[in-house]
Amino acid sequence: MDLHQPDRAQLLRPHCQWFSRLGWALFAQMAAMLAVQLLVAGIVPSVLNHPISRWCLSVGSAYGAGVPAFCLVLRGVPAPGPSARRPMGPLNLGKTLVTTLGLVYLSNLLTLLLTQLIGILRGQAVTNPVDSLAGYPTVLNLLLGCVIAPLSEEYLFRYLLLNRLRPYGDKFAILASALCFGLFHGNLNQLFYAFAVGALFAYVVLRTGCLWQSILLHALINFTSVGLVPLLELLGQTGELLTSLLVLGSIVVGMTFLVTSWRDIKLEPGLVPFSEGMKWRLFFENPGVIAFCLLALILMASYVL
Repeated sequence: MDLHQPDRAQLLRPHCQWFSRLGWALFAQMAAMLAVQLLVAGIVPSVLNHPISRWCLSVGSAYGAGVPAFCLVLRGVPAPGPSARRPMGPLNLGKTLVTTLGLVYLSNLLTLLLTQLIGILRGQAVTNPVDSLAGYPTVLNLLLGCVIAPLSEEYLFRYLLLNRLRPYGDKFAILASALCFGLFHGNLNQLFYAFAVGALFAYVVLRTGCLWQSILLHALINFTSVGLVPLLELLGQTGELLTSLLVLGSIVVGMTFLVTSWRDIKLEPGLVPFSEGMKWRLFFENPGVIAFCLLALILMASYVL
């Protein structure tokens, strides 16, 4: 035996510990959110009777308690320096926005088919927690969708998380951060489009080095959902037609942009010399990520079962 050859377990242990720390940070975010919601609802049940107080509880628990919990657990973990800033111009930014809309609507259609199938099998429609937004005042939905969520989520997933995954290569960093972003939403209705959008936003940040562009895209996508579409619904049949054209046009044009630009995608290999399979083993085979995934799946199941 070559005594100078490093022990495999010792070589892998720091990476496993890092992924576990990441998992515990994500677990802490979700657990803190749920704990605050259960505690406040248990002490003051009337908070659930008014849409504004429900909104405050939902947003305060997720971003006021959950985000600091995530940052606290991840505190002190080093990250590579910032990438060179190469912001997209207005034309490419517009094309990326349409591509993102296409991914959202296509993923939503696939999710709708899946949830309808589950509803048929269980004999009852699957609860969509996003529908609860309709009960909140429009100004609060715009505040959440266009300001609070884009700033908080892009900072967490496309800055803190993505930067720390970059040494494992762009492909792994994009997919792993997108998976975490999808699970972070805690429900089946948002899982697939959050994953797709998270992957695209991660690529944007890696290539441009500009977090503000992913924040802007995130805000515009949410504005389409919570601002533009409800406004079109007020127009009756004309609004329904315009909404259908928006959905179909975004899917067709957005997917065309995605396919035609696919060969131009460039992914850096990263500094960690592990195979893709080993990276994913290290990612999943640790207590922190297992705990986070289990909690996210339990939360998803609560809407389905």
